[in-house]
Amino acid sequence: MVVLAASICTRSGKPVLSRQFRDMPRSRIEGLLAAFPKLTDAGTQHTTIETETVRYVYQPLEELYIVLITNKQSNILQDIDSLHLFAQITQSICRTIDEREILRNAFELLSAFDEAVALGYKENLTLSQVKTFMEMESHEERIQEIISRNKEFEASEERKRKAKQLDIQRKELAKSGRGGTPRTPLYPTYQPPPPQTRSPATPALDTYEAEKRKTYIAAPKGKGMQLGKKSKTTDIFEKVRNELDASAEETAPLVAVPSHSTASASQPISSEFANPISVVINETISAEVSREGVVKSYEIKGDLQLSISDPSLNKIKLAVTAEESNGVQFKTHPNVDKNLFASSKVIQAKDANRPFPANGNALGVLRWRQASKPGVAEDSVLPITFVVWVNTGANNHYSITIEYELTNAEERLQDVVISIPYQTSEPIINSPDEVYEVTGASVDWSVKFINAENTSGSFEIEAQTDDEGEFFPMEVRFRKETPFVNVDVLTVNLTELNEEVDFHKEVRCVASGYTIT
Repeated sequence: MVVLAASICTRSGKPVLSRQFRDMPRSRIEGLLAAFPKLTDAGTQHTTIETETVRYVYQPLEELYIVLITNKQSNILQDIDSLHLFAQITQSICRTIDEREILRNAFELLSAFDEAVALGYKENLTLSQVKTFMEMESHEERIQEIISRNKEFEASEERKRKAKQLDIQRKELAKSGRGGTPRTPLYPTYQPPPPQTRSPATPALDTYEAEKRKTYIAAPKGKGMQLGKKSKTTDIFEKVRNELDASAEETAPLVAVPSHSTASASQPISSEFANPISVVINETISAEVSREGVVKSYEIKGDLQLSISDPSLNKIKLAVTAEESNGVQFKTHPNVDKNLFASSKVIQAKDANRPFPANGNALGVLRWRQASKPGVAEDSVLPITFVVWVNTGANNHYSITIEYELTNAEERLQDVVISIPYQTSEPIINSPDEVYEVTGASVDWSVKFINAENTSGSFEIEAQTDDEGEFFPMEVRFRKETPFVNVDVLTVNLTELNEEVDFHKEVRCVASGYTIT
């Protein structure tokens, strides 16, 4: 048996995907597939067609054909068996059998075809074996991945260790510069040679003074070109430089401090790993909104996580902003002083002998929650509102328009995605200027930024279905740079010295479970 090519084409013979297992030009394959629909007969049950040179073995796949082109000497039973395997592979990889899905998974299909047929001859494989080969599980690969992760972890630990050393050096230099007792520098000092006994007759100083007081007769000026002639500007510069040199010599230290030490002390380390104290504000919002834009329910959950990697900095206190409005409820960790947080909005360990752990792991020190109340209108709480317009036409034809509007111009949403589900037929997009993606089960409308410059927008689709409820619930996803609840970390101070220290702050605010019903 020799399979010349395996192709997926339309009912008109247009090739969507084709894999040649023998050397054949593209024009030859296109010609064979173009002639294929003319040879088929809708009134017969046969799935094979023979011509003077090749044999077609085909199977309908919804609106497409999967076709094997073989030579006439091949075994027809093996050809049909191979055709069924190719059909199973296509249906297992593609969620729907259409041109868009075939092209999206073209590389996976071609790789699976190569596993099933090699150089035109069928391999004795099943669908499960082909999937196993496609996954390419390898024990050696797993070992290499483990080794790579270990190397990355070791490099990260070494980076943290060096960053800790730099931070300690910076603190020591800062303490010495605030007026503390300066330590004697360990730089090499100049040792003058022992004085030599000179005889009174040696006119060393006299000769020097005589040379210093010696006057020189200036050369007569000529009209020719003079090399190295000083201008008036140069003379002024020389006078200023002489005055500066004289004052600098009087105030110059005996031992010069190298310049690289000063630069390293004054230059801050901006890397995230250089900060042994890190705080992360996590917050998620979930809501259920009607298609008319009415908020049925919502819930905001958040927490403040503290991570310390330096044991010398575990006795700290965090000055935070925690606005208790619109029914926000705050709850601190059991080891945090609740009374201090309630009175001064300061997060500090309750027991001074049990400070915060300094193992580098994240510790949740504060949690908050805000939820809707029954019978209370909450339309202004959410940062964005949606209204869905559904128009019904003839023959179960529906037109869906989704409109969004930012409730507060100061808000800034990023990576906004509205996912519209469908089942019966693929919708037609009537908003070509918008960014969208049609998958096998939904239409994902994407908006990169929604802010003061882009406060509103709309998206329209058309589809045919028996029930408009097929397009609901719609899912909304987005993220924010600032939390919904007014929570922030202002400063971090050492409790014993009351000295402010640097820290790294990150905000992760996303929407999860935000639906339009």
